[in-house]
Amino acid sequence: MRVRYARARPDAPPPAAALALAAEALLHLGERPEPEGLPDEERLRQALEDAAREAGEADPGAAAAATLDLLRNRGWIEPAGAAAPRLQAHPELLRLAALRALRTLLPQARPSGGAWPRAGVRGPHEPHGPVRPWRWGEPLQLDAAATLKAGLLRGGLTLAELRVREGEGGRRSAVALLLDCSHSMVLYGVDRFGPAKRLALALHHWLGREGDRLRVVCFHDVAVPVPPERLPFLRALPSHTNTAAALEAAREWLRRQGDVRRRAVLVTDGRPTAVLRPDGRVYKNAWGRDPEIERATHTAAARLRRAGAELDVYMLDDEPQALARVRELARTARGRAFQVDPGQLGRRVLTDLLRTAR
Repeated sequence: MRVRYARARPDAPPPAAALALAAEALLHLGERPEPEGLPDEERLRQALEDAAREAGEADPGAAAAATLDLLRNRGWIEPAGAAAPRLQAHPELLRLAALRALRTLLPQARPSGGAWPRAGVRGPHEPHGPVRPWRWGEPLQLDAAATLKAGLLRGGLTLAELRVREGEGGRRSAVALLLDCSHSMVLYGVDRFGPAKRLALALHHWLGREGDRLRVVCFHDVAVPVPPERLPFLRALPSHTNTAAALEAAREWLRRQGDVRRRAVLVTDGRPTAVLRPDGRVYKNAWGRDPEIERATHTAAARLRRAGAELDVYMLDDEPQALARVRELARTARGRAFQVDPGQLGRRVLTDLLRTAR
């Protein structure tokens, strides 16, 4: 076994302080326009420097560099697959950032009995469903037999081998959160993307602890599912708005979730401006109400309704024509449409989900 020794850096922050600074930086990552192709590590360094400056550090640049070194060395950030410029967060760092986002949006909420309150649920958890891996932030209600079996098969017991058995504590929900990641979400001097990303982090923590299911879809020219560890590094892209692709991605995922309450939450700031054609090309029109794009978007909304899913649309702009299009889309899906100030988005969505769960 090879052992590496290194001299301790006297200016290195303690791990708890580094995690807190990193969680704060991740909450605000991506809320401003960024150069296309900027690597995630440089994005994080800039966000850490901003967070250190906000925290009153005498030398924000040095604090950011030391924190970034510690995050790399401890494995709290790591490359996402083969794409070296892309990073993903370790579950511990993701949990801390998500919990901070949730408490920022709902400061009155506190864990009770090992979990966040679940509206309308009575009775104990009755484990008789399928076995699945334990997720960070959940209560440690482990299935002992399944956990030991997984550990024996792997030759040792780590966090990856912990197993829980799903059960009934009221009807579960499956929520598809569809985030508009087009460039307009960070343009025109208004930060719309930051609140949308913080909502995704908060829902990841809240729904995960409750045993509900969440799929986050980032849509621009196309719709792309986002794994949880990539949520903190989401960014808006120089692209158009393919709402139809997002609704189709939600339908495909929701219809596979079994006997649950299906809900799609669409967060956008404008009208649809792109659609994926059958030949695989993306057709775009940013200048008006394009018949082809409108037809595809409303067809996707109707298909979502027929799949038994509810649709809530949250509009982050108050432009009258765009609001009218959003309301038409909601009517097609027999859903609801709301015009929301970006600063109130997270609180509004969370309270709406709590209210409708009753």
